[in-house]
Amino acid sequence: MMKPVVEGRMLQALELAATDNVLEIGTGSGFITACLARLAGHVTSLDIHAEFTATARAALRAAGCDNAEAITTEAVREFAPAQRYDAIAVTGAVATLPQRWLGWLKPGGRLFVVQGRAPAMQATLLRVAAGTTEILFETDLPYLQHAAPVPRFVL
Repeated sequence: MMKPVVEGRMLQALELAATDNVLEIGTGSGFITACLARLAGHVTSLDIHAEFTATARAALRAAGCDNAEAITTEAVREFAPAQRYDAIAVTGAVATLPQRWLGWLKPGGRLFVVQGRAPAMQATLLRVAAGTTEILFETDLPYLQHAAPVPRFVL
């Protein structure tokens, strides 16, 4: 779970517009999904845990967020989007960025992700059109399922 200050920095860094189509990887409670829905045109949120997406759907309905959907799927290896996105918000850490996620962005798209190894992971913003990667700050965040570092054999 992200700390509120990290959530806020992520929302600022993505520079969302009211017309943006956003993908969130890691639905959780649906709180960030609702925040994204207030700032963007449409939000598709993915989580591997069915109970999280069910809870988030109910919370989004109660909050009147009719421009957001929560889908139960595995985003690191399995999900195949039918469209491209203006922005991707990843709410769990990854040891290394899955390169296929970059292909899910429209030209000019932005991707926020926390990557690296604990305890000093890097919150990073990638901009596709500019081909830039900006390290925003250091933080520590639990890994997404299937995104943790591969254990190494050490003698």
